[in-house]
Amino acid sequence: MTAGGRNPNPYRGVDWRNVHRVTGCTHMHCVDREQFAEFVSDGLEFATFSNYYPSAPYYPLASICENTFKRGQKGFVRNGKYADDRIDFNVEIGKWADELDPEVRNQLPFPEGKQLFPKLPEGILEAPNAEHHSFADSGIYLHITAPGARLASGTFDIHRRFGLEKHGIRPGFPVPWRQAFEAIFASLMIPDGGGIVIAHPCWSHLPPEFLLELLDSDSRVLGIEVYNHNSEVDFTAFSESLWDYILGTGRQCFGFFVKDHPAPDKTWYGKIVLLPEVRTAEACLRVLRQGRFYGAITGNGLRFEYLDFDGGVLRAACNRPVAFQLVSKAGVVLDASGTEFRYTLPENEHETHVFLRLSAREGRGEEKLYAQPFLLTQSQRRKK
Repeated sequence: MTAGGRNPNPYRGVDWRNVHRVTGCTHMHCVDREQFAEFVSDGLEFATFSNYYPSAPYYPLASICENTFKRGQKGFVRNGKYADDRIDFNVEIGKWADELDPEVRNQLPFPEGKQLFPKLPEGILEAPNAEHHSFADSGIYLHITAPGARLASGTFDIHRRFGLEKHGIRPGFPVPWRQAFEAIFASLMIPDGGGIVIAHPCWSHLPPEFLLELLDSDSRVLGIEVYNHNSEVDFTAFSESLWDYILGTGRQCFGFFVKDHPAPDKTWYGKIVLLPEVRTAEACLRVLRQGRFYGAITGNGLRFEYLDFDGGVLRAACNRPVAFQLVSKAGVVLDASGTEFRYTLPENEHETHVFLRLSAREGRGEEKLYAQPFLLTQSQRRKK
């Protein structure tokens, strides 16, 4: 890892013969056991659910009940100031309960309710996460996920019926984004793993220069969602061009491939395959920070057998024949078909290409894998 920056060569040192492959997703909403069971049946192995209203980690899953976050949460914003304290909503709302409509007031106090995830599948890994949004200085469209962070923001009162906003406790995370990011980093489950992912940048219409500012603020801002399945409804699912623009500036930016909101008529598209040395949640968070994972759209069993770049030669292989495509700042560098790929970088062309990014496509619409980029040069901002 370079000092103060993201890993420019994510797969260096990976023992491909012995590495674990763990399927996860950093942006995935799930609030009931039926949806959880469906995700598990579709291959989920590392659960980092990114729910909101409130933006609070469903972690550990076995502890979450029907009214867990109506009863209280640890972390909230009151009158523009974040407090890393637990708030008891039964007590808090009780202070002004007489102001509420009778049908609302009669719901108090909130009981705990039934356990949402009573029987976890054997071997499932999990870590905290949430989707945070509505920062004070970036409008409503900057959304982030924070795999590995325990911090909570927002409230359950999305329809503003319980008086929380009237009494200074607003939905979202209404503090400046830099302040919010620091609070998130301070809450990380482990200091050397996890971080922040910028959600659906095309759907959010985030200006490219703002994306650079977000990435430059801290190397624990890991990257962007290159594919967001739910954004297909707005024709903004893919953000590949933004990804290549960022990489072309000499900044490492990891690419994430996610589901977002589930839908009854949609299978789970948008996955990442993590490559930890040991099969633990902590190890999965560490490889997230290191960029040791690759993206998949459908998850049909196609996989990278290895990825390696020694500074001169890029080698890769898949378990089935694919159409490989190598892209750099200069555009498409090489197309090749088969199960193995090899490219030799000409001497003195690092500045021409800036980065190398490999994908592998199977069939027409069957599957596509995305390797994390290999950075050849670094921006002056990243070298600091």
